[in-house]
Amino acid sequence: MDLFDEITKEKEDFPKVSVSTISKEVKKHKFNFYQMFAIGLFIVFFFLGIIFGNLFSTCEATSYYYSDTCLVNEFNFSLMLSIWFVSLLVSIIIFAIGHVIALLSGINEKLGKFSA
Repeated sequence: MDLFDEITKEKEDFPKVSVSTISKEVKKHKFNFYQMFAIGLFIVFFFLGIIFGNLFSTCEATSYYYSDTCLVNEFNFSLMLSIWFVSLLVSIIIFAIGHVIALLSGINEKLGKFSA
């Protein structure tokens, strides 16, 4: 037995990724209210992170060491990333709760078919 012959027999092409295959995969899943709320919440907090990063800018240089005046204001990346991280965690938790509810409702529907 030749090892390379075995490899060519077992070799498969990579799956082709296109917009239609992605849309087919997404359309297969039905999201409940909690899952849609989690996705919408993450999108809202994504933009809020950018807005708050600009509103609460950091001071790069002051005129004196103990002065309240800023010479140069910069975008606050740490605030933006922290808002994104917290919103990602909250969205994942809400999405997981929605997924558990979807699984339990699917089990309830299957059990309802057996009892009837």
